[in-house]
Amino acid sequence: MTDYQFYPELDARVQGFVARAGNFIDDIGFVHALHAFPVVAVAEPFVVPIEDKKLIPVFTTAEALETFKSNITEQLTYVNKNFMSVVSDLVDQEFDAIAFNLQPAGQDAANTTMLPREHLVPFINRYTDVLNKLFSPENQAAAQADKYYLMPAFTRTTPEDEVARIFATLSNPSGESFVPVFSNLLSFAKWYNNENFGQPFQENNGVVLTWQLKDIQNPSTGFNELDDVIGVAVDPFDAENYDESVILWADLNK
Repeated sequence: MTDYQFYPELDARVQGFVARAGNFIDDIGFVHALHAFPVVAVAEPFVVPIEDKKLIPVFTTAEALETFKSNITEQLTYVNKNFMSVVSDLVDQEFDAIAFNLQPAGQDAANTTMLPREHLVPFINRYTDVLNKLFSPENQAAAQADKYYLMPAFTRTTPEDEVARIFATLSNPSGESFVPVFSNLLSFAKWYNNENFGQPFQENNGVVLTWQLKDIQNPSTGFNELDDVIGVAVDPFDAENYDESVILWADLNK
């Protein structure tokens, strides 16, 4: 009998993160899983030295753990740990990286990845902030105009060193343009994974903002280019009738 268990949901998220690096949906799903499910880790302080790096090993499958055990001589105790406590160990003890499902030299697996310290904390903080804004009880209870939404946009820096943004848009049959905004990840994924919308967005290095509707017309920094845009479409791929998702600027500003 062991003092730990593995979670297939977490391993699936690790595999998605490895397979599609930089994909917003996979990245945020990975971070959500890290908050929701513990990893299996060594109970006592333990690092694996590889070249000039000190790695903290963690595991999401029994197979990966058994492979690791067969390649070390130490007798270690393994337990479930909250991933954020592993991150704290990484930062406090100045180790170099957290290694998921570490494999012997020259081997690889679909759930093997290494998260360097200098990238890990900003990465976790970025997506945790998005999750907190979207799914906090306050946001769930907020009026539509006061909620936080996911908003796809493109940014550039002007010669005056200002940030300028242009938003992805959708058009109705009359040719009127709206900024699509999304209240949840499932709705956003329908747009993000669409070959006509999300694929060009990803290929052109679009950014996903987590803003309230008022920020579109009145951003706290920089400026937004909204020529010919007359409102927003809220979760447009979920609406039976596209017009039901639309909020015009005139109605939003009442």
